[in-house]
Amino acid sequence: MSGVTDMSRQSRLLAAPDPILTACVLALIAFSTLMVYSSSISIAEVRYHDSLRIIRHWLMYIPIGLLVVWWLSRVEITWWRAIALPILGLALLLMVAVLLPGLGREINGAQRWFSLAGMTLQPVELLKPAIIIYMAYYLASFPDRLHQFSTGLAPMLFVLITVLALLLLQPDFGSAALLTSVCFCMWFVGGIPMRHLGGLLATLLPLTAIAMIAEPYRMQRLTSFIDPWNDPFGSGYQLVQSMIAFGSGGLFGTGIGQGVQKLFYLPEVFTDFISASIAEELGLIGTLSLILVFAILLGRGLLLAMQHTDMFPRLLILGCTLLIGFAFIINMGAAMGIMPTKGMPMPFVSYGGSALIGECILIGLILSAQRQHNGNQPRGVNP
Repeated sequence: MSGVTDMSRQSRLLAAPDPILTACVLALIAFSTLMVYSSSISIAEVRYHDSLRIIRHWLMYIPIGLLVVWWLSRVEITWWRAIALPILGLALLLMVAVLLPGLGREINGAQRWFSLAGMTLQPVELLKPAIIIYMAYYLASFPDRLHQFSTGLAPMLFVLITVLALLLLQPDFGSAALLTSVCFCMWFVGGIPMRHLGGLLATLLPLTAIAMIAEPYRMQRLTSFIDPWNDPFGSGYQLVQSMIAFGSGGLFGTGIGQGVQKLFYLPEVFTDFISASIAEELGLIGTLSLILVFAILLGRGLLLAMQHTDMFPRLLILGCTLLIGFAFIINMGAAMGIMPTKGMPMPFVSYGGSALIGECILIGLILSAQRQHNGNQPRGVNP
């Protein structure tokens, strides 16, 4: 009976989801519906003889993602701290399983997916929030250990290296770089000494260079990013077509549905290169509006993190926010030609069911910390 009473009390203390963060997410998903439909209709007609197939699949994932956000936002924040190790273990187990013949599915040379009931699921989308939860848990639970490398950074570094090894076996260099960047930021804010972070960075940079040289396709992507016009019909093809889309959009764009690059010039335009389709059809005004929405979302996430005095929810919100923010920057930067081309979907906008569910998990975790923090504020207090 006391457990039921505690749950009821917790329910009453829950604040409403942050309106600014929620509005940004809903606006991006609504915008995604329009742009995925516009950029996929011709491809779906040729590929499946059904022009609405891709958008129908996308509309199936959206309510699932929103349900995930609602459910996770109601979970007691202390639960995430308690299950940090089990959820990390589960995520690592799935990452190993996807590499096994007969279990994982290979698409375009990468073995990153499970096939289930006609859907493809990527375990990395569970791994990302699991790593964030674990890093926040360790940094918040053992502050007295952080000044010694062997008891502070070393255990977290071991987990990250294990994760990076599994990602590179798929291979998924983009997610590896994304998680490494976010972990460095969390370690810095969480209190890891700068001498440890500086030494680690000095070690990682040459190792990253070796990893780039070891795989010819990675070097090819790097060289095509530097000068895509050197091989416009080969390694630089995607970036050249993306840059054409950005240039042809002008100030106001060609109009929704009027873009040309989606007509089989730019591959995967409704996934990794959807920002190019947006720039072509909505122009500079549409692109800047999209950047503004993401800036508000990320700024709000960082503000919610700063409002917490407890280190665990602060780092949890920070990690989730940075993961979304860095993914957006990588996606937009690659499509514009200011970063190496990388298969990174735009959060909440690019087509991809697993990615959307993973992003909704991140938003659910942020709201879980926000709703209970605000719900425990005295009445009249404006956090």
